[in-house]
Amino acid sequence: MLSQLAAFKTDAIENTLGAIPAFKNYKLNSATSSIVVEYDATLIDPTWVDAFFSDSSDAAEQACISIANSINVNGVNQ
Repeated sequence: MLSQLAAFKTDAIENTLGAIPAFKNYKLNSATSSIVVEYDATLIDPTWVDAFFSDSSDAAEQACISIANSINVNGVNQ
């Protein structure tokens, strides 16, 4: 996943994550190409997070869509 994020500027990623209250905390480490995101499980279904990191690109894509559709810009379920 971080390889796809590498195309974006780090501050853009941080600004985006920081603007969504459903994401409580995050740590982006470009040296290790990793990201840790703490999220509110009452706002984002944990099964979507599991699927997001699935070996199946279809499952990961669907999870991404589900997460995006479930939160608005304020990070609250719609």
